Amino acid sequence: MSDLVDPDTDPTPRRGTERTNFQHLADADPIAVRDPLAEVLGVVPEGDPLVVGFPEVVLAAGHACPAVAGAYRATQLALDDLYPDDLPVRSDVAVEVGGEPDDHGLGPMANVVSHVTGADRETGFTGFGGYGGRENLLSFTDLDGPGRTFAFHRLDTDDSVRVSFAPGAVGMSPPGADGGSVTDLIPKLVAGEASAAERQRFYDQWHNRVQRVLRASPGEDSPFTLQHPQN
Repeated sequence: MSDLVDPDTDPTPRRGTERTNFQHLADADPIAVRDPLAEVLGVVPEGDPLVVGFPEVVLAAGHACPAVAGAYRATQLALDDLYPDDLPVRSDVAVEVGGEPDDHGLGPMANVVSHVTGADRETGFTGFGGYGGRENLLSFTDLDGPGRTFAFHRLDTDDSVRVSFAPGAVGMSPPGADGGSVTDLIPKLVAGEASAAERQRFYDQWHNRVQRVLRASPGEDSPFTLQHPQN
C-alpha cells in the first residue's frame, strides 16, 4: 500500500464497484490478463494479473445490456481459446471488429473488447519506445459470421480465433409476458410512464437476458460461434 494515500483516512470520495449501489447486475467470471506495462511501472508484481470483472465493464459502458454482455463473453471465450495454459497478454492481442464503428451497438461492443484486451485504435497508447503499445491493435473491417463477429489474433504465436455473437439465438430474446418483446416497454420507461410493476417486469426480464448471454457457451442454439481461420 502506498504511504501517499491512506484509504482509511483520506477524505477523497472513491468511485468504483465497491461504492456503486447496483440494483441489478448479472454475474460473470472475471477475466485475468497480464499487462507488461503495468508490471514495468510497478502497478502489479511481475507475472501477476490485472483482473477485469463485468462490473467494471458496466461502469465504463454506463449500462448492462445483451450487447455489452455479448462483447464481454466473446472476449472471454476468445482469450480462453488463444491462451489455454497461460494468461492473456495485453499488447500481444490484436482484434478485428466486423463492421463499421457507427453500426448500431458495435462501437460500444468494441469499447468493451478494448477495455479487456487493451487493443485500441490509432488513439491508443504508443508504449514506451514501443514497449507495451496498444495503438492500431483494434480495427474495423468486413468479417463473415452470424451476428456481430470479432477476430482475435495472438501476435506472438500467430494463432487466431473468430467469435460471432448472435443475440437472436434461441433463448436469448425471450418474449414479454403478453407475447411482445421486453424491449416494448422501453419507450414507457424513458418517458417515466411505466408502472412499478412494469418496471420490475422489465428489470427482471432484461437482466435475465444479460445473465443468459454471460453464461452461454458455444454449441447448438448458442448465441456464440467459434471458428479458427486458416493462418
